[in-house]
Parts: sequence; C-alpha cells; structure tokens
Amino acid sequence: MRLFKGIFPDCKSALPVILAILTWAAAANSQPAIPAFDVLLDDARKAHLAALGGIDGRPLDLRQLEDRVVLVSFFASWCPPCNAEFEHMKLLQFDHAADGLTVVAVNLFENFAGFEDDGKRLTRFLTRHAPVFSVVRGTAETAKLFGGVVRIPTVYVFGRDGRPRLRFVHAPGAKKTNPGLEELRAAVRNALGRSAAGLVPEPATPTPEAPPSPWSG
Repeated sequence: MRLFKGIFPDCKSALPVILAILTWAAAANSQPAIPAFDVLLDDARKAHLAALGGIDGRPLDLRQLEDRVVLVSFFASWCPPCNAEFEHMKLLQFDHAADGLTVVAVNLFENFAGFEDDGKRLTRFLTRHAPVFSVVRGTAETAKLFGGVVRIPTVYVFGRDGRPRLRFVHAPGAKKTNPGLEELRAAVRNALGRSAAGLVPEPATPTPEAPPSPWSG
C-alpha cells in the first residue's frame, strides 16, 4: 500500500492507468492473441506501409517493398524483447540487404497505459540501437491490416510473392518472447532463395492439382 501511494498520491490519479491496463487486457482477450497467418503483403499493404510517417526522418519508399523479401516487426520502446529484435534486424539488414531484403520496424502502442513524454523514451530507444532500416509510426489501421496485431513484438517475414515465410507473436505467458536470430535468418534465407549467395533455392511451386497454401514456408 505504501508503494502504491508513493507512485499514485491518490486513487484519482491512478484510475486512468488502471483503466488503460484493463482495457488492454480486455482487447487482448476479445481478439485473436495471434494474428491471422493468411496475411499477404499485397499492393494495398505495401502502399499503406510506404505512406506511414518515418520516425527517424528516413522515409520508406514503395520501391523498397517491390519484388523484395520484407521483414516487418511491430515494436514499442517499452518492450524488453524488442531490444534484441532491433539488434537482430540490424545484422540481417547488413548481411542481406544486397540480396534483396528490406527491413521495416513499425512502432505501435507506444503510449500504452496513457504514457506520454513527447517521444523522449522512443528517441532514447532509437539512439541506443541506431537502426539502419526504416522505422515508421503505425496506426490502428496498420494493426488491422496485418491480421489484428495486439501483441508486441509481432514479426513477419514475407517472400517476394507476398506470402509469409515466418510469423512470430509474443503470446501471453509464453517463455519465448521473440524469434531468435538464427530463426529469423533461416526464414530470410529461405525467402531469398537463389539471390543469397550459396543458398539452396526454395522448393518448386506445387502442381495445379496441389495449389500452394497462402502461408506456405
């Protein structure tokens, strides 16, 4: 009780935070905890990503999403696993950008529980990690377009055909909080196929009698 009073001088000041947490929990329970795996990175989603504002002043060009393997990670600066995620994405960008990889980090739920500091915390996060890829500010529409994102981090690796090769969601109560570097690297390399030096190409497309699943890989 003393700790509670030290943080919140009175019940009135604590109420907005409590309500925000309850609202978040209710939303997470009323929506699928894991976004749909049939999300495709189609022209509409590419155009949406390209239209989002670049947080670090580095705009995302639509051409960076065309005919490329695209890794999309939804993050927030308050998310501990997102720290490792940013370092993994940096390494992948260095290693595979020339092969045809584009990495996009989408900031969502930054002001969770009513937190507001004019972006100072996010600025510190980006300064600490110095991303070499595009970082954009997501919206409620962004979350909806990518299957109903309600958890951070949520990560997709899309092939050149727009189909997801990997989807990871930090599920409630899960011990695994983010995909490991090698898991991400394997998905990226699989999607790149021949374009990554020394790698085995993806399996041939199934015959018309056995059409490929929209979430193949």
